[in-house]
Amino acid sequence: MDETKRPLKIPPEFTMYAEKNELFSLYERMIQEIIVAQPADPLEHMINILHRENDDVPQIMMIGPPAAGKGSIAHLVEKESGIHKIDTADLFTVDIEPVKQAKECIEREDDIPGDVLGALVKERISKKDCADHGWMLVGYPKTRDQALALQRHGIFAKHVVFLEAPDMVLVERFMGKRVDPQTGGIYHLTFEPPESPEVTRRIKPLENQTEKHLRKQLLHYHRNVEGIRAAVCKGTTKIINADQPKTDVYAQVYHFLCQQPRSVAPQCPRVILQGPRGSGKGTQAALLAAKYGLVNVSMVELIKQAIADNSKVGNMMSTYIDKKMMGRKTNRHLMDIGPLPDNIVLKCLVERLSKLDCATKGWVLRGYPRSRHQAEALSEAGYAPNRVYFLECPTDTIVERLSLRRTDPVTGQAFHLIYNPPPSLEMKRRLKTHHKDAESAVDEDVLSYDSQVEELMDYYSASQSVNADQDPHTVFESIESLLTKPLPKQTLKATL
Repeated sequence: MDETKRPLKIPPEFTMYAEKNELFSLYERMIQEIIVAQPADPLEHMINILHRENDDVPQIMMIGPPAAGKGSIAHLVEKESGIHKIDTADLFTVDIEPVKQAKECIEREDDIPGDVLGALVKERISKKDCADHGWMLVGYPKTRDQALALQRHGIFAKHVVFLEAPDMVLVERFMGKRVDPQTGGIYHLTFEPPESPEVTRRIKPLENQTEKHLRKQLLHYHRNVEGIRAAVCKGTTKIINADQPKTDVYAQVYHFLCQQPRSVAPQCPRVILQGPRGSGKGTQAALLAAKYGLVNVSMVELIKQAIADNSKVGNMMSTYIDKKMMGRKTNRHLMDIGPLPDNIVLKCLVERLSKLDCATKGWVLRGYPRSRHQAEALSEAGYAPNRVYFLECPTDTIVERLSLRRTDPVTGQAFHLIYNPPPSLEMKRRLKTHHKDAESAVDEDVLSYDSQVEELMDYYSASQSVNADQDPHTVFESIESLLTKPLPKQTLKATL
């Protein structure tokens, strides 16, 4: 930061460092905990938070009617991610006074009072297993009072899953359930029978396994579920149809849990659009720039502009183009401006990305990088993207888009023989085709892109693919929906 210039501006490196290390989210979590806990010494409390091995762990509530599959899905999530599952039996393992009162409520088939449940859950999630790996509260809250009480005790879930299914399906599932008295394993006579004949002989129906008892529980759930939904944050909830195969339900639940909640942290978009020529990168970059104020950066146009301006970098590139100092084959995207060394191209790009408008508004880049080496060099230069989108389009569509393009040499207007035909037969007769739009040239471009795309996808592991074989505005809506959401986690497993 240059203190001799006014107004003082934060260098882009500061923002990238804060984003990479999630500093804004860290401060947000610390402030939330301080407000809820109200410690006598807030500074010491903040230090204790920073000393934790892992402060950002999964916090989940799995809610649904009886026989919706909460326990089964929670078991699969726990097995895959290591998140600790907390059910009624697990809550009763804590050694505090409210356990006795809670057990009495369960025996009377009454709801556990909200403050009692809050005390039990707060004590349980403070244990090391939950603090290190996260927690998943299964079957609670059952009422709005319980949901609000959990919040009063400072217990907020990052994800709340509601499993729903028709009552008729739930009755069928419930009546077919069986339990192994020796292991406690749950089976179903139709959907999940025991594999061992020995287990089949000893399994028994559940206690109070009658349709009347289930109908009573379903009525209680339907009376309270809307109040529970109103009490929890709408942005963190997901209703999933549980009347599907278990694997499908689990896949949807796991996908939702990998989605990160929206953050209020400031963000400067740094977007790279990848795709073969004709996939619509230019169109999508223009739409992003128009709606979000991003700086539209085209690598090809940058190089052409630098050469036209006779800048220092432009003169260096002119030397290579004029003398053809490099004999290696180049990407046809740069065929008009000649083969250029990667370090000179990167220098030209960095000069543009380092300007104030890119640092403050963000940028959308197309035409670079074209190889893993270039991608690594861009990151090392301090301009790593925070969003990378690969526009996927069939070769036949690309050929149709490019090979049917025409230009009027008189007016300079561009046309497409199918999507934007010329208005008159006279104009159609004088249209010309650019040599780059010949079908053979387009096929070569696609092959050149395909030879590098796997390495780029491997390097940008958090990249996202978009179907570009659609209307441009439909493609833009897909990109926009991905841009405005935090990147999903690759896995739910906590990083210690």
